[in-house]
Amino acid sequence: MAIKLLTFDLDDTLWPNRLTIERTEENLYQWFAQHHPEISQKYSVTDLRKKRLLLAKNHPHIAHDLTRLRKKSFTELSRELGYHPHQEQQFINEAFELYIRERNKVNLYNDVLPTLEKLKARYRLGAVSNGNADIYRIGLGHLLDFSWSAAEAGQQKPHPLVFESLLEREQLTTDEIIHIGDDPVTDIIGAQQSGIQGIWLNRHHIPWPENVPPLNSALLEIDQLNQLPALLEQL
Repeated sequence: MAIKLLTFDLDDTLWPNRLTIERTEENLYQWFAQHHPEISQKYSVTDLRKKRLLLAKNHPHIAHDLTRLRKKSFTELSRELGYHPHQEQQFINEAFELYIRERNKVNLYNDVLPTLEKLKARYRLGAVSNGNADIYRIGLGHLLDFSWSAAEAGQQKPHPLVFESLLEREQLTTDEIIHIGDDPVTDIIGAQQSGIQGIWLNRHHIPWPENVPPLNSALLEIDQLNQLPALLEQL
């Protein structure tokens, strides 16, 4: 059966993510220092990151929803500051707007736009991400038909619910979709255990994890996104 939909992971597949998040958290910290100095006096950037990771561990029911988790971290900080409800909501709104604006300032890999533009002529394209990047703020909304997130699915990749709920949403069978991503487990195993073909975008030529055998022995791998159209022609 013909492929109808290509889905792409976002962070570290279409852009490098670590520097984006580090820059975002540093800018957020500088905002705290200027407008809410009690926070920067008590915590370092690293402290706040550890605090948020602990929050996710202690609240596993929302760990898949990074927006909700981030807002909850702001709520906890506001209560440490003793803000009354109106101040608290204003603080959460302002902090999150700064965070999400900076978080969506990404530097796309050079091959992303040309490749998506080429593929758009033949396939529906979508995003499937554990993160909370916004394809419209980033400037990919004209190329990607939709974005499906862990927050919407109710679980993070590689949980089968992410792809199974997407198949139901799009009314597609497993052989009508291919997923492309950088992570061997969350993207490739996540897709494969739902019966979907995954293509591993291994830009940095890392070895496949020895303790993670692929479910499909015919592992498809590329090291540049612009190799994808030619590979699809062979399938």
